[in-house]
Amino acid sequence: MMSLRRFSGVRGGILTGLVLVVIASCVWNFRKSTTEDSAAVLDGGFFPSGLSATLQERLAEAANRVRKAPVAGSWGTLGELCMAHELMPQAMICFRQAALSSAKAGRENPKWIYLQAVIAEEVDLNEAVSLYKRVGLLDASKAFVNYRLGRLLARIGDFSEAETTLKLADQQGNSHPEILLARAQLRAMQNDLPGAEELIERAAADESCGLDLIAEAKRILERIPEAEQSASLRNITTRPPFTEPLSEPWLDGVVRKMPHTARVAAQAGAQATQQNFEVAIELYDRLLQIDARNSRAHSFRAMVLMNSGNTEQALKEIQKICAEFPNDAMAWSCRAAIEARSGAIDAAILSLNEAVRLKPDFVDAQMALLMMYQEKNDTEHVQQQYHRLLELSPADQKLRSRYDTFQKDRGIYK
Repeated sequence: MMSLRRFSGVRGGILTGLVLVVIASCVWNFRKSTTEDSAAVLDGGFFPSGLSATLQERLAEAANRVRKAPVAGSWGTLGELCMAHELMPQAMICFRQAALSSAKAGRENPKWIYLQAVIAEEVDLNEAVSLYKRVGLLDASKAFVNYRLGRLLARIGDFSEAETTLKLADQQGNSHPEILLARAQLRAMQNDLPGAEELIERAAADESCGLDLIAEAKRILERIPEAEQSASLRNITTRPPFTEPLSEPWLDGVVRKMPHTARVAAQAGAQATQQNFEVAIELYDRLLQIDARNSRAHSFRAMVLMNSGNTEQALKEIQKICAEFPNDAMAWSCRAAIEARSGAIDAAILSLNEAVRLKPDFVDAQMALLMMYQEKNDTEHVQQQYHRLLELSPADQKLRSRYDTFQKDRGIYK
């Protein structure tokens, strides 16, 4: 199953897979100029067409509450409902209005700034960092805020401040395994593998650390020869599949408003990860009975078919999905994975190129393209892909090292 970076545990899988991954760059620019604390913004075409009747009714009720009392609470509740149903531009506007209202009332609530930052993470890293720092000025005591900020600082290459911020999150969060793993990843990015391994061993010693984080930890340390790695890490097999997530209570309002389908999708993804393919397919079938227009459920069902060994049927299904949902980059990426599994490398490249045309910052698809070109020994396109990936992930030291090796092998430099 093609994995999506989890938000935080199973709850995070729901949000990441069904909410944040669909954000496009237009989110950030959509009515960004809105600054006045006025319900007039809700008039006209604020909500997109094509929403279900039930959701339209819920949105109308929440919007009417804003019109009657345009205060932080009503704006924030409407924003949470929008975010829970993937209406990210509208959610961002509502959270800005909530933050503005609370500031005008003289009791600025950092929660509304935090929720803006969560959305901004997928659109504008520097803006997200700025927003999280604003939250910290209002309330510096939250481990989950410093955890998110520290990880973003690492992504933009500010390693020193990232280390300080993650260390504070570690203290505030009682050394939660997720925070320790983030600190370990930061050490690895700076080629401090012994330091990374020490932090990973601390995380692995916690019985609440699930197999999901153990797998990530092993990937971080893959540059260390297996014989030199901690035996305790290699021998861990009996743990829960997922780590209990770091508590983020400011997200609870979004989670409570999410549709039932999101929870079913999370269960299906978990079953697929554990290779319970028949159960996963049954769950995806249930999703499709609820919403036949759910392209992600269609695509992930096809991926489960592939992973269960039914590549031919998976290919037939994903071809139909891409024809029905031609603007879904994830569907094209799934199609490429299935085509590659069947040995059709040229077809997989075409599908991946369509995926990154639709979503240029789709790092997983860009990385898959690199692998396809490497498979074909297409040096020119490999070079281009390295450049694209390094533009998207300039702080990825492992990628940089791989590129340096590629250049040395070509005799470009020594």
